[in-house]
Amino acid sequence: MNQQPIEPTSRRRASLFWRLLPSYLIVILVAAATTLLTAESFAPYFLNHHVADMMRGYSGALMQGMASGMLQDLNAAYQQALRQSLGWAAVASFVTATLVGLYVTRRIVAPLRAIARASRRIARGSYRNRLQLTAPGEVGDLAEAFNTMAATLERSETRRVELLADVAHEFRTPLSNLRGYVEGIEDGVFESDTTVLLACRRQLDRLDHLVGDLSLLSLVETGQLPLAPEQTPVATLLERAAVALRPLYLQKEVHIHVAAPPDNVDVYADPDRTEQVLANLLRNALRHTQQGGSVELRATADHDAVRFDVIDNGSGIDASDLPHIFKRFYRGDRSRSFEPTTGSGIGLTIARELIERQRGEISVSSTVGVGTHFWFTLPTAAPPPGPSPS
Repeated sequence: MNQQPIEPTSRRRASLFWRLLPSYLIVILVAAATTLLTAESFAPYFLNHHVADMMRGYSGALMQGMASGMLQDLNAAYQQALRQSLGWAAVASFVTATLVGLYVTRRIVAPLRAIARASRRIARGSYRNRLQLTAPGEVGDLAEAFNTMAATLERSETRRVELLADVAHEFRTPLSNLRGYVEGIEDGVFESDTTVLLACRRQLDRLDHLVGDLSLLSLVETGQLPLAPEQTPVATLLERAAVALRPLYLQKEVHIHVAAPPDNVDVYADPDRTEQVLANLLRNALRHTQQGGSVELRATADHDAVRFDVIDNGSGIDASDLPHIFKRFYRGDRSRSFEPTTGSGIGLTIARELIERQRGEISVSSTVGVGTHFWFTLPTAAPPPGPSPS
């Protein structure tokens, strides 16, 4: 469906200047009318009163007649002067209001028009535009909020493009392998025996695992994955994770040692998601530990948190790879990036998101040829009541 171009509505609407100017003029007219009515209602009375007091010192009918005529002339002259003064005052007020309104509205409209132009550029996909405004008050706050929104959109778009490229790259390898097997069977190079079918099945399993991890990562990063934190014994978490992975460790002849805290310590966390993080770290340690090596899984209480450690004596991670180890699809050992047991490349990203969503921290240290040490923390108690973080 073709999208209709977005037409700016500002051209079809009256300028803000012509919307604000009438309000200034109405105030001026109300003030002038009030002044005129008040003056015409009370000024003659006070004028007559003062003139009468002044004429009491004079006597005689002639003086009284002259005073009466003088009073009438004074009233007429006063009203005429008052009307002329108010007229000129209204003209001056109109000019002043026009100039002030023009200045004020330009100060308001110019930043708003800049925001409107930048908004239209963002709507066309240009997310790098920023506003260089020094507008005061709420307009300045609006410009600052717009720049924050633009920066967030730019980061989101960059992540989206990177994700699409990474997903395409990750899907290309297993699909190419599957295509090679299918074409080999069609050309008679391979026989459709158990070995070939198992190889195809491994590629399909890898694709299925990748799709599942991508779906889970999307839910975690957007905050749509429900978590059910509860008070959970640390020893139980360690034991369940070790029991689930022990057959794989026995198969590779790698020893796993579990060291639980001496006291009955609990953490406030989702037990299933925490076990998922531990399982991911244990699989990662097993993958890079040679036969006969060992992996240590332990936990220690530290004030209001518990620290979980997964330590192996495997091949280690190069120092240049450590800053990127939690990025999606990042693999430090590129020579093994496409082995079936390598994983989807986003397990550590999911682990980081799950830990941080539970108010914890996760990190890693490693030395090539010595081993790798992953650790994360989880709180021992529920957060204090209050507004949930955005």
